[in-house]
Amino acid sequence: MPPLVGSARAPQPVPALDPAATSAQLLGAAERYRELAKDWQPMAEGEALQAGDRDKRVVQLRRLLKLYGDYTGLPGPVTVAATDSQRFDSALEEAVERYQRRHGLHPNGIVAADTLAELAVPPTERARQLELNAKRWKKLSLPREGRYLFINVPEYQLQLVEKGMVTLRMKTVVGKTSSRTPTLRTRVTNVVFNPTWTVPRSILLTDMLPKARNNPEAMHKRGYRVVNYGSGNAVPISADGLARAAGGDATLRQVSGPGNTLGRVKFVMPNRQSIYLHDTQAQSLFELHERAFSHGCVRLQHPEELAYALLRPQGWDRPRVAQATTGDEPLNIRIERPPRLFITYLTAWVDANGRPHFRRDIYHHDTDSAATN
Repeated sequence: MPPLVGSARAPQPVPALDPAATSAQLLGAAERYRELAKDWQPMAEGEALQAGDRDKRVVQLRRLLKLYGDYTGLPGPVTVAATDSQRFDSALEEAVERYQRRHGLHPNGIVAADTLAELAVPPTERARQLELNAKRWKKLSLPREGRYLFINVPEYQLQLVEKGMVTLRMKTVVGKTSSRTPTLRTRVTNVVFNPTWTVPRSILLTDMLPKARNNPEAMHKRGYRVVNYGSGNAVPISADGLARAAGGDATLRQVSGPGNTLGRVKFVMPNRQSIYLHDTQAQSLFELHERAFSHGCVRLQHPEELAYALLRPQGWDRPRVAQATTGDEPLNIRIERPPRLFITYLTAWVDANGRPHFRRDIYHHDTDSAATN
């Protein structure tokens, strides 16, 4: 999975990873990491390091990154003299950035706490992670023809794959550890512009009812109404209505519009967990490298681009998509050939250059799997 940079649209389509080939590559990488363990030594504890620093630990850092293949030396015939071995030079800074990209970190070239934590993981532990993910990749059965959506939760990324090529990718926000995004295999059947939001009961009880009791006027201004089960009637928030919601006879629903929690676009896919792909008002979260903040649904950085890609075969263009997101009335469009959707949990893979990539085990699935083996 190539790392995402900038726009949703890929500069040019790139081949999607093949599960069987990736599984085999991961097993090969695991063997190499077990060999690396013979020469691996952790860095000594200390402060952050960055370009221009002079420190004994720079020697250890350079040695580690050379071991992993991220450090390849200074360009041209120049080599680091013994007297300069403690200098954090530009070549080492580039190596740190390469290492950070492979481990899902902000590639700023600064060896701070997050990078130091990754460097402290022994190669034997990485080998176990590679082998575990080789099993996960081997179990994946992805279409070779047509189009499908692929979301890797720990990578915080969505890909649209068409005829084996990644034609669209974008950042995602996934469920926090207390409300995890599940692995799923389903289809995306509908695009809903200007959606309403019916609050799931788990969120209703733990989050929304306390807010509504504390400040009903603010909740009303944000578009929330009490919806009675059975009749479906939506009425303003009141103490009686909140009591019915608490008792299971009603819920809260947010009207469509610019302030809706789901944003301007929602993608419907059948599943028992009431998981959607949708827009979000909290765009600033996409600037973060780790993005586990939702109640379980997957928030998209560029939902209009995905809507256009899925509806383009039905005659939709970008101006029509943009027009559909205006106003306050929901518009539900069925996708004529619903693409398959795979929500996966993969903390390692090998890129097109044969370089292993790792991501943090945000839901502790790797740890749980190790405990059961």
